[in-house]
Amino acid sequence: MENQDTLFERSCEFILSAYPDWRLTDLRVAGAGLEFLVCSAVSEPWGPIAIKTPWERWISNDNDPHIDARDLLRQEATITMHLRRYGVALPAVYKLHLDDDGLDFLVSEFMESDESLPDMFELGRLMRDIHRQPVPQLSLVACDQKPLNAVLAERTARRLKVAATLAEVDLPNLRPADIEAILDSHVVERPSLLHMDARPANLLTRQGSILGLIDWSNALIGDVGLELARIAEYGYLDEAFLRGYGQADGFAHLPRPIELVYRLDTAVMLAVVFLSEAPDPKLADAQVKRVRELSHLLDGHRLRGQENT
Repeated sequence: MENQDTLFERSCEFILSAYPDWRLTDLRVAGAGLEFLVCSAVSEPWGPIAIKTPWERWISNDNDPHIDARDLLRQEATITMHLRRYGVALPAVYKLHLDDDGLDFLVSEFMESDESLPDMFELGRLMRDIHRQPVPQLSLVACDQKPLNAVLAERTARRLKVAATLAEVDLPNLRPADIEAILDSHVVERPSLLHMDARPANLLTRQGSILGLIDWSNALIGDVGLELARIAEYGYLDEAFLRGYGQADGFAHLPRPIELVYRLDTAVMLAVVFLSEAPDPKLADAQVKRVRELSHLLDGHRLRGQENT
């Protein structure tokens, strides 16, 4: 994988050569994540822009073994344009460039953020607005054309094994079939578009006010409870968020085993991140403890269900 300076220089050289009419100035690195480098610039056609470029075409890590970064860029562009039609606060998309012999990148509106913590009421209202919109017609990267319950079951069971190996601990042996059976017992009446990574790193803010939401790499279409469980496990589902969302209890509609599966999906993902992708021993230890707690609770529900059949 290229380092930041090398990718930045290559990106600048390619874009300046391929699109001279953009007349780009003030090119600089605006942010760097696990999968993408984001640069900012000022363009003649659009003004301030953000240029999102993958570190490499194929993404493989302990959470997600094989993903095409090109598909993630397409997905981000499609979802963003879809939701902006309904007035959702997202940066405008200007250009998706895919080139087998050059560089892949997404150009969108650059919103200057002071990185202040978001107002939780506003975040709740934003997620409510997203969940209420019609779902777009597209195949989501995270699902790989499979039913959502099967995807959640497979990835949760697989990540449990990865976390147990990396942390050198024993965790309940929850099989994909067991988890999927629990999920299939719950009927989702109105599936919604889910962002699945609504946290400060993906929120553009100014003095706490939310200007926009970015990064749709983890998007799913399913039960809003799955998104709320993720936000809860991130630590942001507080009273102010729920007021903005318009619910006193985000999980009142969910049977307890379903809520546990939804929460475990996030907890084990975070455990693997802190054990492997962005190592942090303190956070990893806390997440492994949380995974153990949730997986034991879920396994207890599963065993009681077997006794009652």
